[in-house]
Amino acid sequence: MGPLFQPVHLKILSDAVSLSEEIISDCFGLTTDYWLKNPYEVRTLKDERKATFPKGVYAHLEKYGNNWHEKFFGTDTRCLYKVLVLDPRVLRVTRGRLSLMLPFLLYVMTHELIHMVRFSRFECAANLEDKIDEENKVHDLTEAVLSKVKMSHLDTVINFFNGKTISLSMN
Repeated sequence: MGPLFQPVHLKILSDAVSLSEEIISDCFGLTTDYWLKNPYEVRTLKDERKATFPKGVYAHLEKYGNNWHEKFFGTDTRCLYKVLVLDPRVLRVTRGRLSLMLPFLLYVMTHELIHMVRFSRFECAANLEDKIDEENKVHDLTEAVLSKVKMSHLDTVINFFNGKTISLSMN
C-alpha cells in the first residue's frame, strides 16, 4: 500500500481544496449556493482503505446519490460527490517534499473539481466511450485555470502533468 498522509499532509490537502474551490469559483462564476447544492467530501486511502482507483491516477471523483434522470427532471436538486485522494501515490511522486505537496494537490483537486462542475452542469456525460476526451478537456481547463496562479513549483507540476517531465524535479 505505501505510506499514508500524516497530519501535516492533511493540512496541505485542506489548503489545496480551499484554494482550488476559490480558483474554480472565480473562473466559472460559481457562488456559495453552487457548492451547497453540489456538496463533496475529500477522503484519502487512510479513510477509504477498500477503495479502488483507476491505474495511474492520484485522485478519483465519484458521484453518488440520485441518478441523472432525477436531477434533470427536477426531482433531485443536489448531487453528492466524493474525491478520493490516493495518498501513497501522491507521496511517492512528490517524494514527500512539502514544498511540492501544495502545488501538486492544488492541481489534483482543481482537476477533480472541474470534473465535478462539468458533470453538475451537464457539460459532459460520464460514459466510458467519452472518458479520454473528457480527461483531455479537463486537463486543458485545469492547465488554463492554474496557469494564471502564481505559486512556487506550480509550473513544475503543470509540466509533469503535461508529460514534459517524467519526475517532479525542483531546479
